[in-house]
Amino acid sequence: MQPKSRYLLIGVMLIVAAMAWIASQFIQPVSNATLVADPNTHYVAIVPPGMTSPFHVSIAEGARTEGARLGWRVEVQATISESDFAGQVTLIQQLLEMGIEAVSINSLQAEAIVPVVRAANEANVFVFIHNSLTPLPDGNVTAYIGYDQWRGAAKLGEYTCRLLAEKYNTTPEQAVGKVYILLGIEGFHVHRRTQGYIAGLSMCPGVQVVGEQSAEWDREMGANVATAALQQTPDIDVFYSNSDEMGIGAALAAEQLGLVINRDFFVLSIDGNGPTLDLIRDGRYTATLGVDPMRIGQTVINTMQSVLQGEAVSQCILTPSIVVDASNVDAYIAGETWTPPVAGAPELDNGLPSGTGEIPSTPTP
Repeated sequence: MQPKSRYLLIGVMLIVAAMAWIASQFIQPVSNATLVADPNTHYVAIVPPGMTSPFHVSIAEGARTEGARLGWRVEVQATISESDFAGQVTLIQQLLEMGIEAVSINSLQAEAIVPVVRAANEANVFVFIHNSLTPLPDGNVTAYIGYDQWRGAAKLGEYTCRLLAEKYNTTPEQAVGKVYILLGIEGFHVHRRTQGYIAGLSMCPGVQVVGEQSAEWDREMGANVATAALQQTPDIDVFYSNSDEMGIGAALAAEQLGLVINRDFFVLSIDGNGPTLDLIRDGRYTATLGVDPMRIGQTVINTMQSVLQGEAVSQCILTPSIVVDASNVDAYIAGETWTPPVAGAPELDNGLPSGTGEIPSTPTP
């Protein structure tokens, strides 16, 4: 080899060695430990029907908080509109592709999500349903987590009888008055919450339901529906709403027309959301069925944890509900009214109460 070629080869070797040394300063060796996933860390998803309602925001917050405590990654995905059933299915499909281990879904149309539940089953992803105990028509669901909507609404029906008895100085059984119902988007949630409420009104057969209309779970639409109802029937005594947000709209609309809450009219609804609790404390709302959405979110993660650890869970996990008014709103906010979830019964969309037993007592107005 010529001296010139020898020097060139030595130079190349020196450059390669230098580059290897520089790379070693920035690239750390990968140990076997980093290649093994932490068995205590999980990637799960929460899929509400939307995030416009404080109810769904609170469930997501509860799930994220509990997930953070456990060191989990909790993904929350929702469509812009609660009526975008196809969009919700697409979101869940994307989450499955992202490698989630479990998903909890709150859908307003059970039939719409059946195909994606089947897809999750095929991918060995655990499926949970929250805010409902109503079984899907098909697909394998590990657990349903939620309160009894029929019986919860029935509590508000009985509460209505007591309110009107006090207003007209009579007994609950002899109470009279006019009720208007604000409905959500058509589906089993609306059926259970409306039929249960009407069943509760059987305590006071003299009370009339003078109308009902969908406000699509929306506050502004609730205000519009209530305004039109009051223009047609100015002496409505009670607005009952399938959700807090629609009820708040009705309360604000009636105030705009010069009516005084808890004197001229009452507003009752279902959720127990923060804004509603604030209005109750301020004397600007009557009562809500408090279901503690944040703790429902925590319960979802706790149930996922049990399943991912190989433990058996009840297929229907019943969370508590309680009528919240000015007499107990502070205790509810403090978590003093929450009781541990228990094994429950499926809530069929059949117009009848689920399970057995008496409707729990409600506070006296």
